[in-house]
This record gives sequence, structure tokens and C-alpha cells, in this order.
Amino acid sequence: MYAAEHGYPCIFTRPLPPFIFDDLTSPIQEMDTKLEVWQKYLVALSLNGQAPFSDKCVSITIEEDNTLKVITSGSRLARIKFENLIIFDDYNITGLPFKKGTTNEKSKVLDWFHVRSGMEHDYDVIETGDDFIGTIIFYPSNRFGNQKTDRVRKDLVAISYLEDDQLLDFDFSDTMARFKITKIMKDHGIRGARNGKDPNNPDKYKYYSVKIESADREIISNNINLYEDTDNIKFIQNKSYDISVHRPVDNIIKILNVLKGNTIEENYL
Repeated sequence: MYAAEHGYPCIFTRPLPPFIFDDLTSPIQEMDTKLEVWQKYLVALSLNGQAPFSDKCVSITIEEDNTLKVITSGSRLARIKFENLIIFDDYNITGLPFKKGTTNEKSKVLDWFHVRSGMEHDYDVIETGDDFIGTIIFYPSNRFGNQKTDRVRKDLVAISYLEDDQLLDFDFSDTMARFKITKIMKDHGIRGARNGKDPNNPDKYKYYSVKIESADREIISNNINLYEDTDNIKFIQNKSYDISVHRPVDNIIKILNVLKGNTIEENYL
């Protein structure tokens, strides 16, 4: 986003796309999510010559005489001269100035679950206010193809913010997340699949309990290594750079207008 706003070339050793369910405060170019903006901006930067290595760069070394040594996934090497360098993420970058410290932030934990029983309900989001399972997002499951009928079956992802020691504590594991989520769903009136008629009241149905199955756990560190700026190296150490309030340069806007309405497939990036 910074490169698109200022017209600078961009090299990264790992892509850091926004969370798929992070919405914009207001639409940009008819795009509603931060991920969609990030994807199309990356394509636009590539087409404008501002992402020379796309996602192929695996490591960067800052050498003397203002030179970057870039190694790509194909074991190719390139050297690039620079006047000023702006660093957002120090992952796999060597030759940096002395590190003066590291922030101590809670990690963002995404627990993805397949819902086996209890997929159909009216909830999209449940907020608890807790650090552990603070938000549960229900989304149309991609295990059933493109669901366009009135029957939408949902899986879920739960968001937590945990300390380093909690990440190793069983009380905050994906197993305990499953127990807590199923209780929350039950407390909100979400039921499992039907289990026949109630023999004591034939006008009512019985229902199975909610059942969910862990699919994946992602741990996203929010810690940032801190460095002093030098004469020609500047560190922008704010991971919350707001994607929704920055305007790209005119060339990028023109490319975005061409791309408007196109679908950006994940394997195209």
C-alpha cells in the first residue's frame, strides 16, 4: 500500500495479506475487503513495474554502497542499488543495523473449524469480549462448492489474542477452543442436525448437539523488532498501516480501473 501511494518499487520476502474477513471502513474502487484491495494492488504494482520479484524473493542482504542482494526462489541472484530504503518487515533480511529491542505483543490466533453438525443458522459473527475466543466468524463453507441457494451451510473461524506462555498452555489449545466454541454456539441457540420427532411431542423435532472439528490453527506474531533509523534506511514499524485511507498514484489508479470487475485468482499472485 505504501508503494502504491508513493510510487516506489516494492520487494518483500513474504507476502502478508490482510485477514480474509477484514472489511474496509468504506469501499475502494468497489472493493469491500482489505484482502481484495491488497490482491488487486499487488497485481497493479506488478503491471506497473513496481514489484520486480513478485512473490519470488526469499531473502535480502543489505550490502555496502547502498546495494541490495536479492535471492529468489529459483536460486537466482540480483543486486539493486538504492538511495533510500524503507523497511516494514525484517523477515529474512540481513545486514540490518543493530536491533535495539522487540515489542511484546499478544499473538493473533486463528482457529479454523469444520462444522459437522450445526451448520445452518442466522449468525455471521458472535463477539464474546474475551482474549481467548473473542470473535467467532461464521462463513459459507467452501466444502460444498458455490452455495447460492437459500440453504447456506457454514464453517467458522475463531479469533483469539494470546500471550506467548498461553500458546503453550493446554487450557488455550485448539481442543479447549472447540469446547468453548460449542458451548457459545449452544448458548446462542444454535442446534445440530435434526434427530427425528420427539416421542413425547410428535409436533416437535429432536436435534443432535453441535459438533465441530478442528481444521487448522494459525498463529500470527504481532511482535516487531525495533531498529534505529540511519541516514538512508528508515523503519516503519506499524503493522496497522491503514489500507483504507491511502490513495495510490495515478498510474496505479489507471491499472485498477482496468482491473475493476476482474476476479483475481489466488494462484495468479
